[in-house]
Amino acid sequence: MSSSYELYYFDLEGLGEPIRNILRYVKADWKDIHPEWPQFKPHTPFGVLPVLVETKPNGEKFTISESQVIERYLASKYDLLPKDASPEVLFTYEQYRGSLSNYFISFGQYAYFNDESKKQVVEDKVTILAEKHEKALADNGSNGHYYGDKITYLDIVAYTNFMMLKRHGFGHLLAPEKVPSINKLIETIGKAL
Repeated sequence: MSSSYELYYFDLEGLGEPIRNILRYVKADWKDIHPEWPQFKPHTPFGVLPVLVETKPNGEKFTISESQVIERYLASKYDLLPKDASPEVLFTYEQYRGSLSNYFISFGQYAYFNDESKKQVVEDKVTILAEKHEKALADNGSNGHYYGDKITYLDIVAYTNFMMLKRHGFGHLLAPEKVPSINKLIETIGKAL
């Protein structure tokens, strides 16, 4: 028997969707819970969502928050980190995960708060983001992965973010003729999910 999980997050994609996709990919036993907010706030470790509660086979509970920490925790449990990578390679890999967060702040203000003043900011950030991620994926052989030939959590998180961009009107920046390696990632991870 393995652990089961409860993911507490709002009923929207946002910071919770990469975690949901990791849980889907590993075929975890999990529930997607949309708590009443702000009533649930005092029950969180730091007053923010997402929160992941793991119930281990022996009944012990483990609670963790902060989206990237949850992603890395699940990645470590389910073998979704790069294998045999030097510290330099591992932290280069991690910087690509971090770069997705940098654009997401502006994207969130535009997409979820209807702040039209952020649209050009998002387009500018996504253009740079796509260029850098395209190169990283091409440098790994354009095989649909950031590292090696096995799915890692970064592949899933990047897929999720690129799909959110497409759903919110930024697909033209991710056109196959502009970023073929990103599109190979989207195809590869889309099939795996």
